[in-house]
Amino acid sequence: AKSAARAAAVVDLLPAGPGQTVLVVGVVNSLLAELRRRGLRYLPCDLAGGRTEWDEPCLPDAAALLARCDAVLASGMTLGNGTFAPLLRHARSTGVPLVAFAQSGSAVLPRFLGAGLTAVSAEPYPFFWLDGGPTPLYRYRADRAGR
Repeated sequence: AKSAARAAAVVDLLPAGPGQTVLVVGVVNSLLAELRRRGLRYLPCDLAGGRTEWDEPCLPDAAALLARCDAVLASGMTLGNGTFAPLLRHARSTGVPLVAFAQSGSAVLPRFLGAGLTAVSAEPYPFFWLDGGPTPLYRYRADRAGR
């Protein structure tokens, strides 16, 4: 239930509607389930490869998929693995919305709001999956940055 609630809060930040395609960089099955529930298509992408819960391939190269999406939903892990900068450049140059869901990088990613990043769901330690009790989830939007 906690994972589903978190997924709904993250997907609420996406400025995308039914029928549009979201590139999901860093696959989390509860996020994919929420996108499906809302009628959004997605392209699952993960450096580790693998398959989704629905046996869909997780493609490892986000850059190769950027031209096929209407929005990007990226894990905070992209900060540490070198894939965030290309996503940010793409968002800046095309205007494609870029939303981050962050545990790793939750204190850093909000700094990019309005500079290519559209919104951030930031979840500082202890993360939702480590604790059975309540955990904070902060949501930021570029159009509300600094307010």
